[in-house]
Amino acid sequence: MKFDTPSLKTFSPRTALIGLGALLLAIIVAVFIYRLYGTIMGQGEQGGFPIPVVEVVEASKEEVDLKVSALGTLQADQAITVKPEITGIVTSIDFTDGSRIEEGDTIITLDDRDLKARLMQSEARLTLTRANYQRAERLLKRGSGTARARDEALNDFKSAEAEVAATKAALDKATIKAPFSGIIGLRQVSLGQYLTAGDPIATLADVDNLRIDFQVSEVFLTEVGEGQEVNVTFDALPGQIYKGVVSAVDPVVSVDGRSISVRAIIQNVDGKLRPGLFGRVEIVTDTRRSIMLPEAAIVTTPTGERAVFKVVDGHAQMSPVTIGTRIPGEVEILSGVEDGETVIVSGQLKVQNGAPVEIANGGDTDAAAPQSGTATATE
Repeated sequence: MKFDTPSLKTFSPRTALIGLGALLLAIIVAVFIYRLYGTIMGQGEQGGFPIPVVEVVEASKEEVDLKVSALGTLQADQAITVKPEITGIVTSIDFTDGSRIEEGDTIITLDDRDLKARLMQSEARLTLTRANYQRAERLLKRGSGTARARDEALNDFKSAEAEVAATKAALDKATIKAPFSGIIGLRQVSLGQYLTAGDPIATLADVDNLRIDFQVSEVFLTEVGEGQEVNVTFDALPGQIYKGVVSAVDPVVSVDGRSISVRAIIQNVDGKLRPGLFGRVEIVTDTRRSIMLPEAAIVTTPTGERAVFKVVDGHAQMSPVTIGTRIPGEVEILSGVEDGETVIVSGQLKVQNGAPVEIANGGDTDAAAPQSGTATATE
């Protein structure tokens, strides 16, 4: 039996050189990558990567006013529509539209000539019935008169007295006067106009003492009471704050809105307020010292928690926080940050927990700090 012996494959010198070159290239690339990786790792450990630049504030406690906020409409403490109580023709109009009048000032006068004539007639009848009564009384005492005649004379006398009083009252009503001081509105009558009882003449409002009614949640039932000071602002008067006092709190909680009706009295010290203005009411219910941080300092963790980055020994340190009340641009920190700690307020997105950071404002805690020493918050 004959066996074939496999032949050995031979390589040319050129092929051997190409293979050797490829092997050397692979070794060089591997060494380069290894050294590059070591360099990168070494730079990371030595801080060779660009260090994130951040801005910080120093946490400090401030006075925080806790407030209840509400909306309401300003009303005059006293406001009426002036109307005549009797019928008559307007003979004089004694006010200017939109002017201020004082209590007792004449507003309009109705023609009272007929009433004056009736009064003269009633007074004459009163004089006659008085004399008749006195005569009947004397006759009764002498025994020449009767008690019945005396009683009838007395009745006529009393009736005449009542008629005089009624006529005088009607005559007084012909001159319509202001029942209180205030601003009178636009007149709705003209000279010579015939008015019946109840026709509107003008509105009269006491704008010195105004009130505002508003609703607060039932949860503030024990925190809002008579005598508390309120601050009221009006969109129509930007930048101005008017002070008032709670005058009454409704004892019944509304079932529909689970709210309480509150009334406050406001002094119109500058005369600019008018009934009907829309107002924003704030009542300070408590004051406490708390740490306030800019809203920008708060971050949200992947688990949904609120947190801040502190700077500790040059490194960022994430700390979960509990947030309390808020005001525009600031939040109250109830836990997670202590007085005097340094908190990052800008650049948090570039840092990682435990990574080194560089403070851009050099620890200038006023850079993002509140401008006022007293913060206010709304519950």
